[in-house]
Amino acid sequence: MSILGDQRIQYEARLKALLESLAISDGGGTGEGGTILPSRLTIINYVKAKLDELVPEGTTFSLSSEPNVSDPLDLLINAHLDEATKDIQLTAPLSVLFPTRSSTTTGTPFTQDAKQGYIDLPSNFLRLAQIKMADWQRTLETAITPQNPQYKLQGNEYLRGGIVKPVVVLTWRVSGGVPTRTLEYYSVDSSHAIDKLLYITEQKAEDFIEDNSTLLPSLAWNCAGKIMQILGLAENYKMAMEQVKLSYVNL
Repeated sequence: MSILGDQRIQYEARLKALLESLAISDGGGTGEGGTILPSRLTIINYVKAKLDELVPEGTTFSLSSEPNVSDPLDLLINAHLDEATKDIQLTAPLSVLFPTRSSTTTGTPFTQDAKQGYIDLPSNFLRLAQIKMADWQRTLETAITPQNPQYKLQGNEYLRGGIVKPVVVLTWRVSGGVPTRTLEYYSVDSSHAIDKLLYITEQKAEDFIEDNSTLLPSLAWNCAGKIMQILGLAENYKMAMEQVKLSYVNL
């Protein structure tokens, strides 16, 4: 038997064993009665098409035409769609993502220094897109973390960021025992007014694709890669991740 044939048999055996062993509960994107929503089924079928390209020749997945929970592969893909969506939101070029504008209009100054402050972020915040305080001369698209050596410099009034070269830090603040995702900003001149704050929100796969339709191939490849990773097929997983990178280039 050919190597390709051996690979196909190995793949089909692993997938069959996985689907038989998993008891997949209703996850995100299931509607009343436990059916997969039509908007997600379209994406699931797209993932199946990518799986067809990844697996050895001779294996073909049937596409689902109606929302259902009878196809275990549909359920397996459905269970990983939102995780794959989050991966794409975190790695895709910001220029192709559809951001949300914050309704917050002012930051809160630190009590010890009125020229620095923080902005509490919503619970669905995932990634910074743009921020500009009214005093700043430029817009920032990236934030550092407290682990960045530059963060220690923000405690020095001579070395910290300013209105020409500002710095923002993505961190956590605990208020009333509740941790809140927060952006610290360094520094302003006299105003803590926010000119603009755009960010990427965590979304379900179907909502993300509705706003970012050009990223459907990226999402499908990423989710197909996750299935390959679960099956222990490392080379197929690597192939899928390479396709994700190529999909960004072709946007």
